[in-house]
Amino acid sequence: MKQLRTIRIILALLFLASSVGAVLLGPAACPVTRTARGSQVLLCSLGASAGASLIWLLLTLMFGRIYCATVCPVGTFSDIFMRLRQVFPRSRRKFSYVHAKRVRYHILLIYAICALAGITAVTLMLDPWNIFTDIVGAVSPHVAAAQWKAVGLGALSGMVAGAAIAVVLAVLAALRGREFCTTVCPLGTVLGMLSDYAIYHIEINPDKCTSCGLCEDVCRAS
Repeated sequence: MKQLRTIRIILALLFLASSVGAVLLGPAACPVTRTARGSQVLLCSLGASAGASLIWLLLTLMFGRIYCATVCPVGTFSDIFMRLRQVFPRSRRKFSYVHAKRVRYHILLIYAICALAGITAVTLMLDPWNIFTDIVGAVSPHVAAAQWKAVGLGALSGMVAGAAIAVVLAVLAALRGREFCTTVCPLGTVLGMLSDYAIYHIEINPDKCTSCGLCEDVCRAS
């Protein structure tokens, strides 16, 4: 399990770095950035990511939410700030189990309606790849200008919006772990529903479980 965790972390960091390159330089800059961009699922534009969407659909049904754990840059961004909480003793709170919140289905419905209606502002703030582009745009005027042009915002407004999104996401990750991924993110909700039927998944062996509660304490998805 430790080897799998190490591999996951390395892959996640590689995809995060290449995603930054894809946003700043463009997906055609080199094969690495092209792979990072082509591996993403865009719910607001499934036609542009149909191949990746189908692959991740099948992989999720096989192994669960490995997209969220390795490829999604927003997920890795959240993990970084979740780990940083260990630096501050008062923030080293244990996680605890929570039932899946029904609000995630309401957010998914709102997202789908807005995507179909062409309400771009909502997809810019909820779609994982768009969120990551917003965050990178906080330090890049040309990225911010291109990203927020569709809703009539200039580079400065886009940079401020990107910075605000980054702060909110970082604070949420530090306090609540992966709650954004499990409750707010529409793609996370879709993949979460599929992962319930994954063929290969983790199960607790009732014969070996001592009810210590450690798995509940460390689960970043609660």
